[in-house]
Formats: sequence, structure tokens, C-alpha cells
Amino acid sequence: MKYLIKNMGFLFFAQLSAYLIPILEIPILARALGVQEYGKVVLIQSVALLCSLVVEYGFSLSGSRQIALARNDTTELSKLFCEVLSAKLIIVTAVTTLGALAYLVKGSPVFDSKMVLAGYLYFLAFGFSPFWFFQGLEKISLVITLEVIIRFSSLFCLYLFVNNSSDAVLALGIMAAFGLANTLIGNIMCANYVSSLRLMLRGGVEQLRIGFHVFIYKSSNNILLSAGPSLVGATSGAAAVASYVPAEKIIRGFVGFVNPILIGFFPYLNRQFISSEAKTLRLSFLIVIAMFLLGSLFAGLIFSLGDFIIQLVLGKEFLIASGILKIFVWIIPFRLANQALSLCMLIPMGKDKIMSFLMMFFSVASLVLAALLSFWHGVHGAVVGFVVAEFFLFIVLIWVVLHLAMKPANGNDV
Repeated sequence: MKYLIKNMGFLFFAQLSAYLIPILEIPILARALGVQEYGKVVLIQSVALLCSLVVEYGFSLSGSRQIALARNDTTELSKLFCEVLSAKLIIVTAVTTLGALAYLVKGSPVFDSKMVLAGYLYFLAFGFSPFWFFQGLEKISLVITLEVIIRFSSLFCLYLFVNNSSDAVLALGIMAAFGLANTLIGNIMCANYVSSLRLMLRGGVEQLRIGFHVFIYKSSNNILLSAGPSLVGATSGAAAVASYVPAEKIIRGFVGFVNPILIGFFPYLNRQFISSEAKTLRLSFLIVIAMFLLGSLFAGLIFSLGDFIIQLVLGKEFLIASGILKIFVWIIPFRLANQALSLCMLIPMGKDKIMSFLMMFFSVASLVLAALLSFWHGVHGAVVGFVVAEFFLFIVLIWVVLHLAMKPANGNDV
């Protein structure tokens, strides 16, 4: 249990750094580059990160689960590492081809080729991160420490060397270079656990098949998070977005900071389900209950302090967001419980397909419900729609998990 707590501590540290470093980058780059060049850098950076999520393909869950189950088998670890690396190469080839075509058709008149190249290297750095491998091994302390040191070093170099609008390519180049260094060192560290390195295209295709439903699960989450502001803007106007986004960011930030608990337990529970399913189910249920209670506690606190939080963070002119926050906040206990049900129960039980279908269905349903309610009640209706959809997803997931958990008791196998 000590190493679980240690891993969660490092994951919290990584999560904090992931929020802090981009915030610190904003004044450094915006003041030095100016609006136009900073906008280009941020756009390319955003596209690169989005494409890297496609390359990641959910291997942080599907890949780390397989690593966790094979952690003592060097041959199997080598095979899994090569297969996932091959799968990523397949995706990178497809993304690169599509990106090159898009650049030739639309991007070349707007973006400097050197800037695009720096953005492409930035994409490769995040796409080929081996964090999934160490997460499965439950040996993340050194990897996270190295990543944080390198990212802060990158931030320091941006502060030193990016001084005016002509340094836009240099800014992207610095971020890409440090990102590539981090990824290269991480992959070299994998050599301690991998006996051989070779291209395995057939195995790569198989990993794409294995990870498909997890990819759908993660994509559904990303679509839901990204589509909220656009939906509110389309149905209620720009002013409504200005009041919705601050509340949504507070909710997303809190849920993001709790996620390390679930990610920390994920490899451990995958191994435990193999050796003792009944005992692991009890532990998983306790985690779900704890997540729901923790979410309810903090939802109540944020509800009580909503006016103070909005005024402190954004100022009096954004107090309109407080009313939205006081509705939106009740999504927290259900979202935390739903993530716990997925990461601590359904995926370790091998029910990726059920989970991905439910996530996709309820992601679409929540957007439809939010859109319909927003026509009658504006942004408040949209937020109610998101909360209600999350509640019904919680009810369905509880029913599915209880149904699956009771199956062994009614059969011959436990």
C-alpha cells in the first residue's frame, strides 16, 4: 500500500505541474511575441497536442493494463512495448499524411514552414511518451521527476531567450526540443525492462484493436469537455460562454486533481482482479463510494463558497458565473463516481466494449439534452442537462457493475 500512496503523490505532483507550467508560459510568450505571433504558436501547439492524443490512443489505460499483468515477464514486456510502439508508428503515419495534405492545401500561405516543423516535433514528443509503460510497472517516480525538471527547464529557457515577435519559431523549437529530450530519455530507460526492440506491424494492428474501446471511452470524455463551450455559444451567445467557461474550468480542475487517485489504483486493481476477483470488487466498490462522498463534500463546499471563489479568481464582473457554478457543481460526485466505476471496475473486469458504448451514448445524450434545455432556459438549462445526463450515466453504470458482479455468484466460477 505504501507504493500506491507514493505513486499517487507523484501523480498529484505531475498534475499540479501540468496545470502550473502552461499558466506560467502565458505571460512569458504573450508579452514577448505579441498577439499575432503568440496566436500562431498557441494554435500550432493546440493542434499538436490534439494529434498527440490520437497517437496516445488510450494506451495509458489499455497498454498499462497489459504491462501491469506482465510486469514479471521480460519477454512479454518486450513484446508489448514493441507492439504499442508499432501501433503508434501506424497512427503517426496516418496523422502525418493527413496533416501534410492539410498544410499544403490551407496552411502554407499562413504558417511558416519552420514553425510547422517545430510543431510537428512537439507532436512527436508527446505522442511517443513512454509514460504508459512505467505506469503499468507502477514505477513512475523517476519518470515524473525527470519530466517536471525538463518542463521547468524549458520554461526557464523560454524566459531567457524569447524576447520579441521574431522568436516565435524559437519558442516552439525550445518546447519541442525539451519535450523530445524527455521522451527520448524515457524510452532509453525502457531498455532496462525490454530485452529487444523491433517493428511488429501485426502486433501493432492487434494493439489498435485491443485499445479501440478504451480510445472511444477517452475520446467521448474529450469530446464532451471540448463541446460544452461551443454548444453554449451556439445556443445562448458569447456572453453566456463568458459565464459558463469559468464555472466549467473550476469543475474540470477539481476533477483533474482527484484523477491521480484513480490512475494510481488502476494497475494494482488490474493485477488483483486476476488473483482475487471477489476481494478486489469489494475494494473497488469502496473506492467508488469514497469518490462519491469526496465529490459530494467538495460540491457542498464549492456551492457554499461559490460567490467568494468567482470573485476571488475572476473579479466582481464575473459574479454571474456563480449561479451557474452552483448548479454545475453537482456534477462532481457523479463524474468522480463514474470515472471510478470505469477505471476501477469495468476496465479491470475486461468490459471495455460496454464501457465505451455507454460513454459514447451518454456523451451524445448529454449534448442533446443540454442543447434542448438551453433553448428554454439559456446557459442554466445547458448546465442542468449536463448534470442530469451524468446522473443517469451513474445509475446505468451502477446497474451494469452490480449485474456483472453478481454473475459469478450465480455460476460455478468465482
